[in-house]
Amino acid sequence: MVIYTHSGFAHVDDFLSVAVLLSKFPEAEVHRVSKLPETLKPEDIIVDIGGRHDGERFFDHHHDPNLPASVVLVLKKFFPEIDTENVEELKWISDWDSHGPVVTQKKWGVKLPPFEDPVVRSLLNMFSRATVIKPGDAFHSFMVEFGKSFVTLLKENTENIEKARKAETFTVKNLKIVRISENIPIRFIKNAHPSVAIIIQPNPRTPNAVSLIRVDDHPQVDFNRIRGKVPAHFIHANGFMAVIDSNQELITKALEIAIQ
Repeated sequence: MVIYTHSGFAHVDDFLSVAVLLSKFPEAEVHRVSKLPETLKPEDIIVDIGGRHDGERFFDHHHDPNLPASVVLVLKKFFPEIDTENVEELKWISDWDSHGPVVTQKKWGVKLPPFEDPVVRSLLNMFSRATVIKPGDAFHSFMVEFGKSFVTLLKENTENIEKARKAETFTVKNLKIVRISENIPIRFIKNAHPSVAIIIQPNPRTPNAVSLIRVDDHPQVDFNRIRGKVPAHFIHANGFMAVIDSNQELITKALEIAIQ
């Protein structure tokens, strides 16, 4: 089995596409070519080259501006459990590869430095220099493990998206509060609940306690107001967070006092 992709200067999209495929098919060879051979075997997979996407073995997106990057197409086929529509890392990679840095930075509201991440650039340089990558090669083994790690990350992010969607929501003084039973990155909660003002989640350091977290420095919320009024394990000096026992009466009282 051979995975074909384009030769020359490598990008994040083709590197990740190949790594994901190798995590699924670790026995495959990788051939980086300027032109596809006239004869392909039925088991061969073609990615980010060839001007064709059939969702089965051809995964190129360059011929259709409406298609996402090749790594997204590959994931849709071989890892359908991953939420490719909502994992932000995939959306960023796809935008960058499909629309370029200028449009992507404007869309995401960011301004990156003029140089690339040196780790990423060094990795892509290694991939760019390769012509054939075979099982048993050190770089082949690395790409298999890298692909597995990347897929695991995407699955974890998919789970976090679902957990955030299922989190409990309620309001206090017209502010939206989200309470979640696990610690996940706040960005997932903000994406699922854009208007959230306070997040309540288990405190990782103090048993049977919760963290009350002010989101984006909401002007109506200051947990310094609960000092001396609600027993607390910790209150941050700038009032963005407090740690209190997970007693519902304490939580309700703290929220009522902290919000003005």
